Amino acid sequence: MFVFDRKQEVYDIAGLKVGGQPGEHATVLGGTIFYAKHYLIEDADRGIFDKKAAEDVLKKQEEFSDMTGNPCIMQIFSESEEAMEKEIAFCTDVSDVPFLIDSTVADAKVAGLKYADEVGLIEKAVYNSLNVSCVETELEALKESKIKASIILAFNPKDSTVAGKIDLLETGAGTLEKGLIDMAREMGITKLLCDEATLPIGAGCGSAVATGFVVKSKFGIATGLGIHNAPSAWTWLKKFRKENATKGPKGWEGLGADVFEICDIASNIIPILAGQDFVLYGPIENAPKVFPLVGMADMIVAEANKAEHDIEPIKPHPTWNMGA
Repeated sequence: MFVFDRKQEVYDIAGLKVGGQPGEHATVLGGTIFYAKHYLIEDADRGIFDKKAAEDVLKKQEEFSDMTGNPCIMQIFSESEEAMEKEIAFCTDVSDVPFLIDSTVADAKVAGLKYADEVGLIEKAVYNSLNVSCVETELEALKESKIKASIILAFNPKDSTVAGKIDLLETGAGTLEKGLIDMAREMGITKLLCDEATLPIGAGCGSAVATGFVVKSKFGIATGLGIHNAPSAWTWLKKFRKENATKGPKGWEGLGADVFEICDIASNIIPILAGQDFVLYGPIENAPKVFPLVGMADMIVAEANKAEHDIEPIKPHPTWNMGA
């Protein structure tokens, strides 16, 4: 394995530690709840959902976090302002872990930000995300908020290479007046988590993984990916899954779903082996499969860097939780 010459930031988000050298802190894992067509949603716009089912998956994520030593975060994805407030209130009532404010609707994210401010949850909140598509109301809300932690999304619509992503972070890449890192810091954001923006396999996924190494080398900030989106958008895999859903060669019946799940879950170890700090692993109900896998990868990285660079893994960490 390897270490970075530059000092690596370690952020404390309501007790959760993220960042540092590979093998130092366990990978932080974030599962998404209330995503589009999530089985527990009854009315996405009004924020009506099966509370028992929602509590079950939140508690299951916590259970596997405690078991493996990988800290967890709730990625709360909401479809409206009304839903956002209800869903944050519910999730933070049943779970003490930090949470992401996430939506494709700008007004919903702003509502989540303001709600977290008003009810005293802002220290547990991470905004997802500061990016090239943020509208003025979002930027103003971020400036006015007390929030200190935000994901900065290194998606450059003009250039998906490592150079293009770094240019966006440093200068704005001709799309923004300044780089995303400076923008974030001027808004009072001191805990920067860079998501290098996963793209489909064959359309920039490899550069997204490589960018994490460069970001940590140049800036020393925490990095991560929602890399499960790459196999989900992989044309070959989608075709294979469909063709082998209920029929196929003898012995292949149902194989499509199995292969898809293996690729989806296994993709989450790729950022870890590339030295990154957090993974947004997708549907929160996948926690029982994701956490042990990521824990194993963390143990391998930590073992290498303990032996080669004398870096001691800091508790909580799978090395201590899963080593016996």
